[in-house]
Amino acid sequence: MSRTRRIVAASTGGALLLGTLSACAQSSPFTTVKDFLVAWQVGNYEAASKHTTGDRKAVAKALADVRTQLDAASLRLRLKAESTPGAPDDKGRIAKTSDSEAQARFQIRIDLGENGRPLEYQGQMTLRLIDGVWKVVWSPSVIHPQLRDGERLAVVTQSPERQVILDAKGRQLLKKVKTDVFGVVPQRLQNHDTVVKRISEITDQDRDRLKGRILSAPPRTFLQLAEFPHNSPEALKLRQVAGLEVKPEDKPTQPRQAAELIGRIGPATTDVLSLVGAPYQPGDTVGSSGLQLLFQRRLAGLPSVKVVILDANGSQRKEIRDFTQGEDAAVQSQSGQETAEPGPVRTTLERDIQFRAENALSSLDAPASLVAVRSDTGAVLAAANHRTDGENRAFEGLYAPGTTFSPVLAAALVSSKHEKATSEQECVAETTVGGVVFTTEARPKSSLGLDVANGCRTSLAQAGAGLDGDAINAALQKFGLTSSSPWNLSSVKNQRAQGLATTTATERAQLAVGEGDVKVSPLTMALIASAIQNGTWKGPLLIQDPQPTVSETPQYIDPASLTELQKIMGMGVRNGTAKTAASGRKKFREGLATTVTDAQGETVSWFVGYYQSAGIALGVAIAVEGEADAAKIASDFVNASPKPRTQPQGGEAPTTVQQP
Repeated sequence: MSRTRRIVAASTGGALLLGTLSACAQSSPFTTVKDFLVAWQVGNYEAASKHTTGDRKAVAKALADVRTQLDAASLRLRLKAESTPGAPDDKGRIAKTSDSEAQARFQIRIDLGENGRPLEYQGQMTLRLIDGVWKVVWSPSVIHPQLRDGERLAVVTQSPERQVILDAKGRQLLKKVKTDVFGVVPQRLQNHDTVVKRISEITDQDRDRLKGRILSAPPRTFLQLAEFPHNSPEALKLRQVAGLEVKPEDKPTQPRQAAELIGRIGPATTDVLSLVGAPYQPGDTVGSSGLQLLFQRRLAGLPSVKVVILDANGSQRKEIRDFTQGEDAAVQSQSGQETAEPGPVRTTLERDIQFRAENALSSLDAPASLVAVRSDTGAVLAAANHRTDGENRAFEGLYAPGTTFSPVLAAALVSSKHEKATSEQECVAETTVGGVVFTTEARPKSSLGLDVANGCRTSLAQAGAGLDGDAINAALQKFGLTSSSPWNLSSVKNQRAQGLATTTATERAQLAVGEGDVKVSPLTMALIASAIQNGTWKGPLLIQDPQPTVSETPQYIDPASLTELQKIMGMGVRNGTAKTAASGRKKFREGLATTVTDAQGETVSWFVGYYQSAGIALGVAIAVEGEADAAKIASDFVNASPKPRTQPQGGEAPTTVQQP
């Protein structure tokens, strides 16, 4: 879409721009100044040139070029300052120096580019009475007081080096890759329109704004317009564009890990610019997804924008305005502080643990996500996504949790009915609650702990139906499940649990076994596991620097309930469906596993548990879209290599996951 230039039309007699002029002034230099400024502002350059002593074609071109040279979105000219009503003041006035000469001062305001900053300065011109008519004595200094013959204005934009994203220990989460940096040297372009059209088609950047940026740039300097990984589809296409130049560079732009969370950088498309805002513009490389997009201003800082005068050879002679100085340098950062300088973003991720998580999922042939949370702080140490089409389902995916959600029921039973992990239960093959049929493998002799450990849907559903709403809500609160608003996570997108409202016995029965409308993310379940290990539910933390400004209120589990819940989680590995979580050299000793199919026919396999070793405890949740041994994947996680996975040798096939 073409950029719309804002032109302020003059009203009759130019009163909108210049104020009311007296009858006396109409027969003075005021008339010439008024008509010249009005014509220049509205783009009638031929009419403006008639009021000057210069060659009309040369003057008209010089006035028109101001917009092009500055990529101006609007140009406003005023004989008096906007803030001063009435007669002209010291910032804008006309004074006769003799019967045949006068000096005029006026205000110029030029908005640089779409949503750009205003360049404001005081202009001046000499007028001379020639054959009874006042004329503007033409000189380039009419455009700017410091402009000389043969010179032009230009906009020089430079972006500081983009900073990186770090893990909790300050290690880079980005790696350097060979990058093709594309741009032009404006003076060497033979066909601006053709080149800009192809760049726009390939990169989806605004065509008119790209052209405006090229025309406003110094003609002999390389101007970057896009960058892509070497030999990427976009890079291969751009290499075929005649007139477009390429500079290979090594840049830290590719995620080493956690790609769905870290995100990517790319061209400043219209859609992306609507999110990152000014001062970024087409031709810039900006964050397009994930943390790269969310922390664009932090990572990239403020581009340096300067208005300069170029001499006849295209060399910079003088700097008129540096917009990176003083008030122009202020950029609102995510932490609420004002900064123009770029800075790194430090996360809570730990590279070694993240690699273990990704390696554990790497051989699956179905979408899967794994979250590991430090139990004592809520810090997210790993957020792995596998085959999720670029989505961060570790935080945003919503799945029925099945009986891995049953510790919430157990917490309610222990608190309100003083039951214990060893309280005897009977696990029948089938039961009905409010018309909903629950089935399972019968276990005539069981207990609350064994029912949760083995996913006895019938017994758990009956127990849930027998609780009142207050008991359920109190248990939900212990695990941070009473709010539906996303966690802050320094504004990283995430999903809280859904479908937890229970007004009927049937809804309480379904909640007890994690079915019906109940949907949770892997992050939610990892936090529940952490709370059972630690005794305190902590809200999740992902970003360390800039420091978060919002935190969740911790929720405490009473010691008696905590003891029983930990016993139940231990039963899940020793006597329940999560036995394979202890199959490796490093073993989970507490955890639950289940496979559940929701009402829409979507099947997900879960493991939820916690792992303790070397003074650190992790709450872990794994969700695999399909039938899989999620507990075995948990074992693979703690036993996996903490380094990047190498390519499989000997034609190793991916692990097959059964999907409905």
